[in-house]
Amino acid sequence: MSNFSDEQLASRAQRGCVASFEELVRRFQLPLLNFLRQRGAGADAEDLLQETFLRAYANLHRYRPLHRAAAWLFTIARRLSINHYHRVAATLATQASGETALETLAAVDPAPDEMVAAAEERKYLWQLAASLLSEEEMTALWLYYVEELSAREVGVVLDRSWLATKSLLSRARKKLKPRLARFHVQSQRRPADNELTTTEPARSR
Repeated sequence: MSNFSDEQLASRAQRGCVASFEELVRRFQLPLLNFLRQRGAGADAEDLLQETFLRAYANLHRYRPLHRAAAWLFTIARRLSINHYHRVAATLATQASGETALETLAAVDPAPDEMVAAAEERKYLWQLAASLLSEEEMTALWLYYVEELSAREVGVVLDRSWLATKSLLSRARKKLKPRLARFHVQSQRRPADNELTTTEPARSR
Protein backbone atom coordinates (compact mmCIF):
# COMPACT_ATOMS: atom_id res chain seq x y z
CA MET A 1 0.00 0.00 0.00
CA SER A 2 2.86 2.37 0.70
CA ASN A 3 3.67 2.48 -3.03
CA PHE A 4 0.31 4.01 -3.92
CA SER A 5 -0.29 7.75 -4.02
CA ASP A 6 -2.96 9.29 -1.79
CA GLU A 7 -5.20 9.68 -4.81
CA GLN A 8 -4.77 6.05 -5.84
CA LEU A 9 -5.62 4.95 -2.33
CA ALA A 10 -8.77 7.08 -2.34
CA SER A 11 -9.83 5.66 -5.69
CA ARG A 12 -9.19 2.10 -4.51
CA ALA A 13 -11.15 2.80 -1.34
CA GLN A 14 -14.04 3.99 -3.52
CA ARG A 15 -14.04 0.54 -5.11
CA GLY A 16 -14.32 -1.13 -1.73
CA CYS A 17 -10.69 -1.62 -0.67
CA VAL A 18 -10.78 -1.18 3.10
CA ALA A 19 -7.01 -1.55 3.39
CA SER A 20 -6.54 1.44 1.10
CA PHE A 21 -8.70 3.62 3.29
CA GLU A 22 -6.85 2.43 6.38
CA GLU A 23 -3.60 3.53 4.76
CA LEU A 24 -5.09 6.97 4.11
CA VAL A 25 -6.01 7.16 7.79
CA ARG A 26 -2.47 6.23 8.77
CA ARG A 27 -0.99 8.91 6.51
CA PHE A 28 -3.29 11.74 7.48
CA GLN A 29 -4.19 11.17 11.12
CA LEU A 30 -1.33 13.29 12.51
CA PRO A 31 -1.53 16.19 10.00
CA LEU A 32 -5.30 16.40 10.47
CA LEU A 33 -5.00 16.21 14.26
CA ASN A 34 -2.48 19.06 14.30
CA PHE A 35 -4.73 21.07 11.98
CA LEU A 36 -7.74 20.61 14.26
CA ARG A 37 -5.75 21.49 17.36
CA GLN A 38 -4.42 24.61 15.68
CA ARG A 39 -8.00 25.62 14.97
CA GLY A 40 -8.85 25.54 18.68
CA ALA A 41 -10.50 22.14 18.99
CA GLY A 42 -8.47 21.43 22.12
CA ALA A 43 -9.47 18.25 23.91
CA ASP A 44 -12.11 17.59 21.25
CA ALA A 45 -9.57 17.39 18.44
CA GLU A 46 -9.30 13.59 18.55
CA ASP A 47 -13.09 13.22 18.42
CA LEU A 48 -13.22 15.56 15.43
CA LEU A 49 -10.43 13.58 13.80
CA GLN A 50 -12.44 10.38 14.11
CA GLU A 51 -15.51 12.16 12.77
CA THR A 52 -13.48 13.43 9.82
CA PHE A 53 -12.51 9.91 8.81
CA LEU A 54 -16.04 8.62 9.38
CA ARG A 55 -17.43 11.36 7.13
CA ALA A 56 -14.76 10.68 4.53
CA TYR A 57 -15.54 6.96 4.49
CA ALA A 58 -19.27 7.59 4.26
CA ASN A 59 -18.73 10.00 1.37
CA LEU A 60 -16.10 8.16 -0.62
CA HIS A 61 -18.44 8.22 -3.60
CA ARG A 62 -18.09 12.02 -3.70
CA TYR A 63 -14.31 12.05 -3.97
CA ARG A 64 -13.02 13.10 -7.39
CA PRO A 65 -9.40 12.46 -8.47
CA LEU A 66 -9.38 15.95 -9.97
CA HIS A 67 -8.16 17.19 -6.60
CA ARG A 68 -5.61 15.77 -4.20
CA ALA A 69 -6.94 13.56 -1.44
CA ALA A 70 -5.32 15.92 1.07
CA ALA A 71 -7.51 18.82 -0.05
CA TRP A 72 -10.60 16.62 0.22
CA LEU A 73 -9.78 15.49 3.77
CA PHE A 74 -8.83 18.95 5.02
CA THR A 75 -12.08 20.32 3.59
CA ILE A 76 -14.04 17.83 5.69
CA ALA A 77 -11.96 18.58 8.80
CA ARG A 78 -12.39 22.34 8.41
CA ARG A 79 -16.15 22.11 8.06
CA LEU A 80 -16.38 19.92 11.15
CA SER A 81 -14.20 22.29 13.14
CA ILE A 82 -16.36 25.27 12.14
CA ASN A 83 -19.49 23.42 13.29
CA HIS A 84 -17.70 22.47 16.51
CA TYR A 85 -16.75 26.09 17.16
CA HIS A 86 -20.33 27.26 16.69
CA ARG A 87 -21.58 24.61 19.12
CA VAL A 88 -19.00 25.55 21.73
CA ALA A 89 -19.66 29.26 21.23
CA ALA A 90 -23.38 28.73 21.71
CA THR A 91 -22.75 26.81 24.93
CA LEU A 92 -20.35 29.38 26.30
CA ALA A 93 -22.75 32.19 25.43
CA THR A 94 -25.20 30.78 27.97
CA GLN A 95 -22.65 30.76 30.76
CA ALA A 96 -22.39 33.74 33.07
CA SER A 97 -18.70 34.32 32.57
CA GLY A 98 -16.88 37.40 31.45
CA GLU A 99 -15.16 35.61 28.59
CA THR A 100 -16.20 35.42 24.98
CA ALA A 101 -16.31 32.09 23.19
CA LEU A 102 -13.30 33.01 21.08
CA GLU A 103 -11.22 34.00 24.11
CA THR A 104 -12.08 30.76 25.83
CA LEU A 105 -11.13 28.68 22.80
CA ALA A 106 -7.88 30.54 22.37
CA ALA A 107 -6.99 29.84 25.99
CA VAL A 108 -7.08 26.07 25.59
CA ASP A 109 -3.69 24.75 26.59
CA PRO A 110 -1.89 22.50 24.14
CA ALA A 111 -1.14 18.95 25.11
CA PRO A 112 2.10 18.49 27.14
CA ASP A 113 3.77 16.49 24.38
CA GLU A 114 3.08 19.32 21.93
CA MET A 115 4.60 21.85 24.30
CA VAL A 116 7.75 19.79 24.54
CA ALA A 117 7.99 19.09 20.81
CA ALA A 118 7.20 22.59 19.53
CA ALA A 119 9.93 25.20 19.26
CA GLU A 120 8.99 28.19 21.39
CA GLU A 121 9.42 30.73 18.61
CA ARG A 122 7.30 28.83 16.10
CA LYS A 123 4.63 28.38 18.74
CA TYR A 124 4.57 32.11 19.39
CA LEU A 125 4.42 32.95 15.69
CA TRP A 126 1.39 30.79 15.08
CA GLN A 127 -0.30 32.12 18.21
CA LEU A 128 0.36 35.63 16.94
CA ALA A 129 -1.06 34.72 13.54
CA ALA A 130 -4.20 33.30 15.16
CA SER A 131 -4.72 36.53 17.09
CA LEU A 132 -4.31 38.78 14.05
CA LEU A 133 -5.85 36.88 11.16
CA SER A 134 -9.33 35.84 10.18
CA GLU A 135 -10.26 32.16 10.23
CA GLU A 136 -9.84 31.90 6.46
CA GLU A 137 -6.47 33.68 6.47
CA MET A 138 -5.13 31.52 9.27
CA THR A 139 -6.39 28.32 7.62
CA ALA A 140 -4.89 29.34 4.27
CA LEU A 141 -1.44 29.98 5.77
CA TRP A 142 -1.46 26.75 7.77
CA LEU A 143 -2.45 24.59 4.82
CA TYR A 144 0.00 26.33 2.50
CA TYR A 145 3.09 26.41 4.71
CA VAL A 146 2.60 23.52 7.13
CA GLU A 147 0.63 21.00 5.07
CA GLU A 148 2.24 22.13 1.81
CA LEU A 149 -0.95 22.30 -0.21
CA SER A 150 -0.76 24.42 -3.34
CA ALA A 151 -2.71 27.67 -3.61
CA ARG A 152 -5.22 25.89 -5.83
CA GLU A 153 -5.69 23.12 -3.27
CA VAL A 154 -6.07 25.62 -0.44
CA GLY A 155 -8.74 27.21 -2.59
CA VAL A 156 -10.56 23.89 -2.78
CA VAL A 157 -10.61 23.65 1.02
CA LEU A 158 -11.81 27.24 1.39
CA ASP A 159 -14.18 27.07 -1.60
CA ARG A 160 -12.38 29.99 -3.24
CA SER A 161 -10.91 30.53 -6.71
CA TRP A 162 -7.17 30.27 -7.25
CA LEU A 163 -6.84 34.05 -7.65
CA ALA A 164 -8.91 34.73 -4.55
CA THR A 165 -6.75 32.30 -2.58
CA LYS A 166 -3.53 33.94 -3.77
CA SER A 167 -4.95 37.29 -2.72
CA LEU A 168 -5.95 35.87 0.66
CA LEU A 169 -2.45 34.51 1.28
CA SER A 170 -0.88 37.81 0.25
CA ARG A 171 -3.19 39.79 2.52
CA ALA A 172 -2.44 37.51 5.46
CA ARG A 173 1.31 37.86 4.97
CA LYS A 174 1.04 41.65 4.77
CA LYS A 175 -0.87 41.73 8.06
CA LEU A 176 1.82 39.68 9.78
CA LYS A 177 4.94 41.18 8.27
CA PRO A 178 5.29 44.23 10.56
CA ARG A 179 4.84 42.11 13.67
CA LEU A 180 7.25 39.39 12.56
CA ALA A 181 10.14 41.60 11.47
CA ARG A 182 11.92 41.35 14.82
CA PHE A 183 12.06 37.58 14.56
CA HIS A 184 14.26 37.80 11.44
CA VAL A 185 12.22 35.16 9.63
CA GLN A 186 14.06 34.11 6.50
CA SER A 187 12.14 35.24 3.43
CA GLN A 188 13.81 33.31 0.63
CA ARG A 189 13.06 29.72 1.66
CA ARG A 190 10.07 27.61 2.40
CA PRO A 191 9.69 26.76 6.12
CA ALA A 192 11.17 23.34 6.67
CA ASP A 193 9.78 22.76 10.16
CA ASN A 194 6.38 24.38 10.45
CA GLU A 195 7.64 27.93 10.96
CA LEU A 196 5.86 30.88 9.43
CA THR A 197 7.24 33.19 6.75
CA THR A 198 5.90 36.31 5.11
CA THR A 199 7.34 35.76 1.65
CA GLU A 200 5.80 33.70 -1.14
CA PRO A 201 7.87 30.54 -1.81
CA ALA A 202 9.14 30.27 -5.38
CA ARG A 203 6.86 27.53 -6.64
CA SER A 204 5.02 27.09 -9.90
CA ARG A 205 1.24 26.94 -9.72
